[in-house]
This record gives sequence, C-alpha cells and structure tokens, in this order.
Amino acid sequence: MLSLVESFISIQGEGKYSGKYALFVRFAGCNLRCTGFGVNLKSLKTGEILVGCDTIKAVETSHFSYQNISNLQELLNLSVAKIPINLKPIVVITGGEPLIHHKNHIFCEFINYLLNHKFEVHFETNGSVFVDFDKFSFLKSCIFCVSIKLSNSGEIRQNRINLDALRAIKKNAKDSFYKFVLNAKDISNLSKEIKEILDIVPNEVYCMPMGATQTEIISNAAKVCDFCIKNGYNYTDRLHIRLWNDKEGV
Repeated sequence: MLSLVESFISIQGEGKYSGKYALFVRFAGCNLRCTGFGVNLKSLKTGEILVGCDTIKAVETSHFSYQNISNLQELLNLSVAKIPINLKPIVVITGGEPLIHHKNHIFCEFINYLLNHKFEVHFETNGSVFVDFDKFSFLKSCIFCVSIKLSNSGEIRQNRINLDALRAIKKNAKDSFYKFVLNAKDISNLSKEIKEILDIVPNEVYCMPMGATQTEIISNAAKVCDFCIKNGYNYTDRLHIRLWNDKEGV
C-alpha cells in the first residue's frame, strides 16, 4: 500500500529547475517534523493546530486522509493520466519525504514506469534517508533536489544530517543540488552550518527564503539574496508562492 496526498500539474517553483513545466506527485509520510518553520494547519480529525513545514498535510499522517494506492495502475490513473496528450513535463516526486518509500514495490514500479516512458524524474528530499543506489539502480537516472534541514527547522542535528546519504546521492544521482531554507534573523548562524556541510560533501548550492505566504517570502527574500551574492551561492525564490500565495495544489 502507498498513500498519495495529491497530484497536479504546475510549474516547478523552486531550485535549479525553477519555471519548468511539471507534474507533482506528493506521497504521505516523513521522518522529520520541522516545527521551526512555524506553519500552522488545523487537523481534520482532531481539530488541534499542527505546526511544521508547509506540507504538514503530507507529514502528519494520523491527522489527514489520503488516497490509498494498492497497485501501479491506480497510481498512474491518479497522476500520469492528468498530463495533456503529447506533453512531457518533468515529474517531481515529493512529500513529506518520498525516499522513505524507496523500498515499496508500487513506488519502485512507478519510478521505473516513468523512466521507461522517457520522463525526467526529480526527487525533492531532505537528504536524511540513506539509499543503496546499487540495489535501487533506477534511481541513478533521477535528479535530486536535496533540501537539507538546518537548525532553523527545529530538528536536532542527528535527525536531519546524514552524511552517508548525502554522499550516496552526490556520487550516484544523474544530477543533484542542495537547497537551503533561510530566514533573515538566523542567517549568520545558518551560514556556518552550510559551510560545515559543504566542507564534507560539496555540491551546488541554492538558497531560498523561508515562507509559506507572499508576506513571509518578501520579509526574507532580500537578505537571502544578498547572502547568496556575498557567498557565491545561487538564489532561488518560491515562484508558486509569489504567484498563488498559500493556495494548495499549484
């Protein structure tokens, strides 16, 4: 069984491939909570206010309902079937944390189907789940956006940093890059954390302003951009937030 949160066609709003026409396939479940990002959402089952990242609905699995997938065809009907005929978007596999499912047979069949049908497959991962790329060799044909969580996520270091996982992705993926979420007030301390990671497992860097709304993005964007210019990093905005604010499914 595999739980699907949502699937929709939009543009990639973040990172190295920002602006690309994309099919998003979001799976439920995550190994982190990231309460430091401070996004609030009401539980549909208990009514309590949950705090975390802007994908709480995919993370807090006991508080929301999903489409439970029992075979590949069901998943294709709910995702790939949405693509207009003769078009070829990139396919962004996201969550939550999608790599917690990398041993699930439906998940593996789905990624193999996409690759066999010449789709470009992108993963959005927090980089804390180790994957044996020799055993799951199809993942070598995928692109990885590794959004490593820093201390502003509220997670302890041992949960959010897995150097072996980062090394495996860097060595084996078709392409990979880091995406760091920064907020203006903590940017000096976060800079040191980024450099510590890069000293051990270097990769191309994109820095993105924290924020789940247009107002929050605006409050952090300029300082994050200045930080990128000063340190020689790439800046990435959140285009979907700029365009649609906190609307879901875009």
